[in-house]
Amino acid sequence: MGRHSHRFAAATAALAVTALVTPAAQAEPAPLNGLFALAPGVCADGAVTGSFFRMILPTGDANGPYLQNSDSQCSDQTVTPLSAGSDGGLVSGGYQPQPAAAFDGAGNALSGRVTTPVRFYGVDFATATNATDPQTGAGTGQPQVFSDGGVLSGDLSALGVTWNNQVFNQGSPKPGGGLPGKTSPVRGSIDAAGNFVLEWTSQIVGGPFNNFTGLWHLAGQYRGAQPAAPAAAPIAPGAPAAATGQPGASTAGGPQPGTAQPINTATGVQAVAAQGDPSSTAVSASAPAEQRNRWLIPALFVVAVVAAGVFTNADRLVRFRR
Repeated sequence: MGRHSHRFAAATAALAVTALVTPAAQAEPAPLNGLFALAPGVCADGAVTGSFFRMILPTGDANGPYLQNSDSQCSDQTVTPLSAGSDGGLVSGGYQPQPAAAFDGAGNALSGRVTTPVRFYGVDFATATNATDPQTGAGTGQPQVFSDGGVLSGDLSALGVTWNNQVFNQGSPKPGGGLPGKTSPVRGSIDAAGNFVLEWTSQIVGGPFNNFTGLWHLAGQYRGAQPAAPAAAPIAPGAPAAATGQPGASTAGGPQPGTAQPINTATGVQAVAAQGDPSSTAVSASAPAEQRNRWLIPALFVVAVVAAGVFTNADRLVRFRR
């Protein structure tokens, strides 16, 4: 009887551990479809909040040096503030294509659904998400943002920029799934109220800005599915938004996602942040969840191995005790 009870206990433990390990190993990020409403970029007192764009020089990295935009109204002209377009921001789960006539007679971009056209060296540039990349002619993945416990990732290969009668893919990954040069994955965070930040870098291939890299920082509030009409209103300046730091600024030991934090553009970092790569904000925000997952499965695996050993050697253990 003792021998059978040992076997039964060991088998029960092994089954329980297997049941726990299987769901943990199969958990996948959940898609967040709908509107990511953009908070406008605002420069004040040497800092920037909201959504903005920077262009990294070919010799630089996520921490600079950056190309100055002579038309930027910020004291630090390497920062180009962005504001929501007619759709209210970026849509996950659907395309926001550029119009058939993408430029006016002066080369100004006319796309205006994702972001409002903004001046860059005397010419307006704009953004759009296209099923076929206008620069390469390659098919793109449908724009999609995923959440895994508040940590965001995504496929924005469809994102392109139009400027001065030219088109540049500025998505991540690039069409086809690659991350050439300084292109980095889409990373970010979202809190329980829907306040979010998305960051990535995308190296330009070809054209007058070949090997320059766009650095994108989108912040605002996730609003989910929206009615077809009217278009969603953009977030007003000063409205609550996710923590807005320069890509490359870690939030470790600092504010929680959803707490607006201006960037000191003189130093390029938040007061509580350390410099790093564009994904560091997301990595920091996800650290507690990742650490739990990192240790959970190995620990359960060890328990399973021990239980299996007890089950296999139950007879030997019982004979030894006798």
